Amino acid sequence: MSASAIDTIVAPATPIGRSALAIVRIDGPLSASILKSLSGAAPEPRYVALVELAHDSQHIDHCLAVRYEAPHSFTGNDLVELTLHGSSVIVGEVIRAAIALGARFAEPGEFTERAVLNGKLDLVQAESIADLINARTSLQASLSLANLEGSLSRKASAVRESLLHVISRLEAALDFSEEGYEFISSGDARAMIERAVADSSALLETYRRGRASRSGLDAVILGRPNAGKSTLLNRLVGSDRAIVTPIPGTTRDIVRETIEIGGLPVTIADTAGLRESGDVVESIGVERARRAAEAGDLILYLVDASAGLTDEDHKELARWPEAWVVYTKTDIKPVAADAIGISVVTEHGVDELLSRLDQFVRERFAAPEGSLVNERQYQAVAECVDALRAAIASIDAGHDEQIILVDLYRASTALGLLTGAITRDEVFDEIFSKFCIGK
Repeated sequence: MSASAIDTIVAPATPIGRSALAIVRIDGPLSASILKSLSGAAPEPRYVALVELAHDSQHIDHCLAVRYEAPHSFTGNDLVELTLHGSSVIVGEVIRAAIALGARFAEPGEFTERAVLNGKLDLVQAESIADLINARTSLQASLSLANLEGSLSRKASAVRESLLHVISRLEAALDFSEEGYEFISSGDARAMIERAVADSSALLETYRRGRASRSGLDAVILGRPNAGKSTLLNRLVGSDRAIVTPIPGTTRDIVRETIEIGGLPVTIADTAGLRESGDVVESIGVERARRAAEAGDLILYLVDASAGLTDEDHKELARWPEAWVVYTKTDIKPVAADAIGISVVTEHGVDELLSRLDQFVRERFAAPEGSLVNERQYQAVAECVDALRAAIASIDAGHDEQIILVDLYRASTALGLLTGAITRDEVFDEIFSKFCIGK
């Protein structure tokens, strides 16, 4: 971010709107003096005080004030938090008064950015704050909280520390090359780098689950016209979200709704019935259905049990070998015991289907603590693994320490960029621009 980290900044830490309470943060060297100017007093640090706020002889509010002295605050700077009555008018007056007294309005994520710059958080923890705020399920919240508490950072830092151990000994060998000292053998160096590759590769393997746990899943309902796709969607979301009629081809565009399955948000798409049609609009709907299925994480292929599997069904299922075949309308015609069958009319099999989906999502997509959850994290670790493998190849080729060190430093830098131990302005800008104001 372009703004100076020594400015005093102010912003609401709670959403703007009517509420019982609202919090305003003031961070920086002028925070205590601004509080004193507004209230006539500066409470002892880390104590809550009830104060009267006024500016230009105009009474604003009485509120709770807490003052923190650097470095003992969220940001590591002098910080004031005001808990006001939750009127947007009051919040606006306090912010305008603070700006008049020398503060400026904070940029998105600037409070958290300052915490990172002051060493109170690393980059992974900062990203986890945003993920925790945006969590829609308890599983998402648990994963974000684990990373906020350092689960992923500890794994990455452990690998980086082992690399720095190898680097320091190879550097020493270079510095004392004329004396003939061997600070680490090539075999020991190779073994330590191989362990680092194994640990980093294990981190990479968490990404698929981590990304799914963070972002949620896409499930697509496919099937021929009148197989019960819209009826199933309405049953799963608990409302008449999609139009249901006995007329084939009623659904033309994709209808999406999100529900929680297996602890994750799952967006379910009801799609047009799959059939060849001379209707241009319906044909577009069918093509969109197939594209949605190609991008989906899970496909439920519905078959009308009363009609059975048709040649058209077999042709479509050949496209989607991992699709779940779900027989509908089993109140009209039962299906084999080993098949998945439901009747939305009688509710037969619906709970079992949801139970199977819940188990599937948890087993296949729920991420363990310390998982990579976004593309930035994945690319950093992938760069590390690539550099480490290049270092092993250099050792095997008999190259000298200088060549090996180039790749080891590249690996160490990649992990440093992951956690923020090494910083780049463009990385900070990309991360913190996505935060809400006041965080």
